[in-house]
Amino acid sequence: MKRGVEPVVLKPCRAVAIVSGGPDSFGYMSQWVARGCMVHALSFNYGQKGSKELEVAKRLIGELNRLAEEKGWEGRVVEHKVVDMSFMKSLWVGSQLTDENVRVEEQYQPTVVVPIRNVVMLTIAAAYAYSLLGQHPGEHVYIVYGAHYYDIKPREDTWEPLYPDCSPECIEALRAAFHICHFRGERKLDIWSPAREGLTKTENLKRTYSLIGDLVYETWSCYLSGKHHCGRCESCHNRHQAFLEAGIPDCTLYENPPGDPSEFVKVGDAYVHKSCARLAVPRG
Repeated sequence: MKRGVEPVVLKPCRAVAIVSGGPDSFGYMSQWVARGCMVHALSFNYGQKGSKELEVAKRLIGELNRLAEEKGWEGRVVEHKVVDMSFMKSLWVGSQLTDENVRVEEQYQPTVVVPIRNVVMLTIAAAYAYSLLGQHPGEHVYIVYGAHYYDIKPREDTWEPLYPDCSPECIEALRAAFHICHFRGERKLDIWSPAREGLTKTENLKRTYSLIGDLVYETWSCYLSGKHHCGRCESCHNRHQAFLEAGIPDCTLYENPPGDPSEFVKVGDAYVHKSCARLAVPRG
């Protein structure tokens, strides 16, 4: 039995994409560009410790458009807006990602969850998507974001999803609310994610790599904003594990090995996994 459903993308189409600089959301946005949609990318400054992702997203979007042109895709990223909701940092207290008094852990802890962060971002994206519907009559508008199936694995203590607002059920409820709360004749928005398609982080990475190749290495996963990925936080561990499971060389530069140290090579002031033949040449 399939875990998810494949979207039927009606043309002409636009997609409002919630995108950080990470491989999940950036990769999924790339898939909608490849599907032929004009993408309106939204990134969010919510006071996160890993704000470097915003710089990365801006740079990668330019690279993606050049790649789309080379590959002859119909879709493009037509704009990229950074939404400033940094005031939320003072409200989202107690989270590893926003609270300076809370340490970023190496393994999953519930404190890594920023409460209903995706709900807030998706609500803003829906408001913009409704505006686009009015500006582009006759076009189909989708909202897309990077939640994947591993995000909704059950917690060991409560059996709830690790990240509740990543679940397809949460999205179905939001979709219904967004429709009910706007004019009946304009209830056309749909929300998609790798999780809704039944894709794990690894499967989403494979699909992304098949489309954008080595550009995926330039994405940013770390919960911090150092020179290189820290290699210690949960997100760095998940990134490395996804590359291993996908059978794709991990050419990410890490400050610390996110796995078995014997499998990493020191390259300058960073470590790279031995699977990356082009970088795994020891240097002092």
